[in-house]
Amino acid sequence: MVYIRKLQQTGGKTGSSYLVILPKEWVDSQNLRKGDPVVLIQREDGCLIVDPRLPKAGETRSTTMQIEQNLRWEITSRYLLGFDEIRIVSKEPITNTQRNQLERVIKRFVALEVTEEDDNEIVLRCLIDPATLPIGTAMKRMNLITSRMVEDSLKAYYEGSQKAAEDVIQRDDEVDRLFFLIVREIRSAIQYARVSEMMNITPVEALDFRLAAQYLERIADYAVDIARRAEEPIDQNLVQKLEPIVKRIREMLSDAVNNLFKFSSKKVVSVIDAEKWLISETAKLRQHIIMSPNGQPQTRLYVVDSLLRMGETAKDIVDLALPQS
Repeated sequence: MVYIRKLQQTGGKTGSSYLVILPKEWVDSQNLRKGDPVVLIQREDGCLIVDPRLPKAGETRSTTMQIEQNLRWEITSRYLLGFDEIRIVSKEPITNTQRNQLERVIKRFVALEVTEEDDNEIVLRCLIDPATLPIGTAMKRMNLITSRMVEDSLKAYYEGSQKAAEDVIQRDDEVDRLFFLIVREIRSAIQYARVSEMMNITPVEALDFRLAAQYLERIADYAVDIARRAEEPIDQNLVQKLEPIVKRIREMLSDAVNNLFKFSSKKVVSVIDAEKWLISETAKLRQHIIMSPNGQPQTRLYVVDSLLRMGETAKDIVDLALPQS
């Protein structure tokens, strides 16, 4: 709904204050009364937000759900929607099997813990405040873990180490946990102006961070795919050809993510040039693998293609960065 109102000036032409009449329908829908406080927030784009929810900032956002088979999806959706408290209830006594399933599900989320429980109810609470782990910090940690996964997945592939590969696969869970946390905080920032102000993040920046987090998660998934192809040590000649490619990808990823927080046109150009180099080098390596008489060409080609996709995804991240005015 769009409302148009004319500014009114108090005290005649010499008055120093202006009034805007709020729509009665909106006031009623927000359960506001005469004398209730509302907060005005000025955004960078010049818009003025009237937020009636700020006086209730200390209240806990709670939701209740019935325990059911699709427990994982139900909890995930409520966590991402920003609820502080999730109450899980059941008409019948909650079984040990259901409690164990719940424990496995909540491990997927940062700071989601069981705080109360009895025979027919379990209460989950998110014990983290956006101010204690802001989006920027979570994003940088997610990038650090992902970058190390890229390096370690290739080492596992070089050596054919199942143990090293399993370690990479397990770290993907931490990347997912941080991804869910970032999405949760971004949704809260977009939905609640008070959270956006507290995080010092604009709606456009929130959208960019959401996409960047998804790209990082994708790169981590590529690393997992490579780790799962660790079977036996590969030829050292191939290792020497892969190592500079992996190094360049990690550099691209570092520049791309850092550029989200402090823009540098040099880093943008560096990532763009690196992608061109990567396309050329992976094409040469593909040809080398195809012409090689030994080894497992399909697996090796898959690894090379995964590395190329990692670089292309890092380029997608750097495309999100804009000069700061």
